[in-house]
Amino acid sequence: MNMEVKKIQAKCLIISWQGEFGLLGERVLAEIEKQDTPSIVFELEIEKYFSLGGVAVREDLANFPAGELEYLPKWQLLVFKGSIPEFNQYEYLKKIIDTAMDYQANEIICLGSVGAMISHTAPHRLMAVVNSDIHKYSLENTGVECNMDFDTPPNQKVDINSFVIWQAGKYGLNAMSLWQVLPFYLQASGDAAAELILLEFLCDRFELELNLDEIEQRVQYQSDRIQNLRQANAQVENGLRMLEGGLSLDTSVRNQLGDQISRLFDNR
Repeated sequence: MNMEVKKIQAKCLIISWQGEFGLLGERVLAEIEKQDTPSIVFELEIEKYFSLGGVAVREDLANFPAGELEYLPKWQLLVFKGSIPEFNQYEYLKKIIDTAMDYQANEIICLGSVGAMISHTAPHRLMAVVNSDIHKYSLENTGVECNMDFDTPPNQKVDINSFVIWQAGKYGLNAMSLWQVLPFYLQASGDAAAELILLEFLCDRFELELNLDEIEQRVQYQSDRIQNLRQANAQVENGLRMLEGGLSLDTSVRNQLGDQISRLFDNR
């Protein structure tokens, strides 16, 4: 590792896991990286953490396990993009957190997202799970909802972000899982509005002077396309109205709505 770079302090380590719903974290980090010049700090030895016996496929492309940590000198951020390890999870995360400590990072933020039966017209909520009261206080007046516990319910598998938060706490390092709930029908295209909200939060927190014009245009484009579709297609309009009214959709309606909206952005 370049020792000169290692002495530089990073404001934060931001973690995004491969294949999260709507690729929210991956898209957000890609936007931040695009406006900087990343340098690779390390790439994990994948064979230590994955069997490689089966490879995930996404959009007809092989999705091989990965784990890469980069430093963004302009923004003074560490970013890790990787797959959730199949085994040796403690060692995997320890290497990441140790590097954050080496760079004297003040905090760790894990990006996350889940899909749900909600409409894109519903207010977007940015929610956080934190590992300390001090960290919770730092989120006051930011609009982030911070009233959740990172303890895993009994008899359930530990969420990877909860594990990161717990392990970071052992080092005395503040950490949070920052996540959003996205409409199920935006899994393939991504939710541009959710990406914008997350980018705006990170800009405010770390004084990033990002140019958000392109993502703002995507937000408007996505909204306009869906609005035009619902005006032209009664099934889509009825499905979205049900979601806006807080109603659940049966499997048939849900699949039709998802297919119709996904096709809107196939070539985008």
